[in-house]
Amino acid sequence: MASTLVKGGMAAAGVGSAGLGGWAVSSHINSNQDTVKTVLLSKKYQLTSSLESGEQEKAWQKVLKTYKLEAKGDLKIKEGDVSTHSEIKDWCSANLESPYKESLFKKAKKWCVVYSTFEDKLKADGSTLETEASVLNGKYSSLGELKGEVDSISISTSGGNENGEKLKKWCTSKSDSSYSDDSNDLYQKFKTHCTKAATQTADAAPRQ
Repeated sequence: MASTLVKGGMAAAGVGSAGLGGWAVSSHINSNQDTVKTVLLSKKYQLTSSLESGEQEKAWQKVLKTYKLEAKGDLKIKEGDVSTHSEIKDWCSANLESPYKESLFKKAKKWCVVYSTFEDKLKADGSTLETEASVLNGKYSSLGELKGEVDSISISTSGGNENGEKLKKWCTSKSDSSYSDDSNDLYQKFKTHCTKAATQTADAAPRQ
């Protein structure tokens, strides 16, 4: 599946201002003719619906996890919670053929296309997510400005690795975030604090 992953922010195109009121439009978009789908394809996005069935199911499940993390304001496809990936899939099916409208396009390029999560990017970088609380406990002291966010996380366990458990929960949650140029700063923090040491990763690799 890694070969099909598309960075969420790589297809952003230049936008110009035209017409009365300074309407921002893409230079080639005719809103009377183009659909949300044709504009996505023209900007080189890959539709999740174009994947083979096995990959597509996994991709929609991934979208749901990211949606729960990042759907706010005008990125939400409906009021209230979205609890199944079918709701997002159905929204995409219902709206991709709609006439181009910026508000629909903004949602569609977020939820209806193939993209990389932080975990996907981590694998592409040759790193592995650290899942041992005892190891993560040792990383806690170097969190810096992230300490406040990690400290606010509630956990059900207590003991010597409490800070490690909190960091583990933070890392697991952030692994579902969508990767783009805009989120690269957060990704670098995630990579620094949430990955196995290089020697651990090398030891875990299968021998030829």
